[in-house]
Amino acid sequence: MPVDCPSSHIRLGLDFDNTIVLYDAVFRDLGKEAGLLPAGFSGGKRAVRDHIRSLPGGEGLWTALQARVYGPGIARAVPSPGLENFLARCRAGGVELFIISHKTAFAVADPDGTNLRDAARAWIAAHGLTDPERGAIPAERVFFESTRADKIDRIRTLGCTHFVDDLDEVFREPAFPAHVRAYLYAPVPAAQSVESWRSVQSWMEVADDLFGCFTA
Repeated sequence: MPVDCPSSHIRLGLDFDNTIVLYDAVFRDLGKEAGLLPAGFSGGKRAVRDHIRSLPGGEGLWTALQARVYGPGIARAVPSPGLENFLARCRAGGVELFIISHKTAFAVADPDGTNLRDAARAWIAAHGLTDPERGAIPAERVFFESTRADKIDRIRTLGCTHFVDDLDEVFREPAFPAHVRAYLYAPVPAAQSVESWRSVQSWMEVADDLFGCFTA
């Protein structure tokens, strides 16, 4: 696949949770360890959520599990498949990269627990995303915002031309900049492309579109 297709200057924003980093196995493992899932359970995050919410007091149990997963459990999380090659292609193509995420400092269910932003930054560093020769996302271009509105405002003020997120709710917000080319990252097809965003199943699809090489 070519890495040097002609393109205009690109400022690409990337969501973090469930876009750059995936937690399906972490939710399963911690859910089993907490006795909330049967031993043979094999579903992903959404299936874990649905099962736990069906239990007595399930909403509180689910919220508490999320605090564990996004806090100390993040060390077990894995990069999204194909991310490393995607970032290499962006680096070769001169794309400016940013991480822009809606993430509070502490979980509501554990206000005195792990600082979620510090945990995320540690994961980013551990996986080389801020390494100039690997991820090439400068640490000063990693932003965690307290609200979705703040996240969208950051996308606008940074002048992003493109953005990748796993939640179409972000793109549905009236304040989301209309000029930003939006990609809904959905490895398991759950949504169709619409006028406001393109649904993609892989980072290769994002790269091909970014660099004007998408032929499908």
